[in-house]
Amino acid sequence: MQHILRNETMNKPATDEEITRVEQTLGRKLPTDFLQLLKIANGGFVKDTHQVFPVEFSIESGDQFIVVEEIMGANEEGLMLSDYFIGEWELPEELVLFSGSGHAWVGFNYENREIPNVVYVEPDNGDGNNFHVLADTFDEFISKLIVAK
Repeated sequence: MQHILRNETMNKPATDEEITRVEQTLGRKLPTDFLQLLKIANGGFVKDTHQVFPVEFSIESGDQFIVVEEIMGANEEGLMLSDYFIGEWELPEELVLFSGSGHAWVGFNYENREIPNVVYVEPDNGDGNNFHVLADTFDEFISKLIVAK
């Protein structure tokens, strides 16, 4: 799974203490497949060969793909900011964001789920959030990342 991250940008592996602190702060248990990545690299920038997730729905940019530049780690500059971004951009509270920026996010959706799926969400433009399930698991999400054509 670390094959998706640029070696020069991979953070040191997350410690059990860092993971526990993030899970307690967010009030959510992170999925096992995502924890596997954090134990290898606590976040980092995604290789160009794995930055694109093709979609069949309309997004704000008009592109037919989502660009995934970074996977956030279990730290103050990463997953710990999830609740802040959710409040700032008025996103659904059942999310834990792990990639994106103000106008487009990828995260785990915990709504009525013990094990979250992976979703794409854009802030409300007046019609409600543009919210789409991308994959049932983090592993499935990662397996669908490709190089831009």
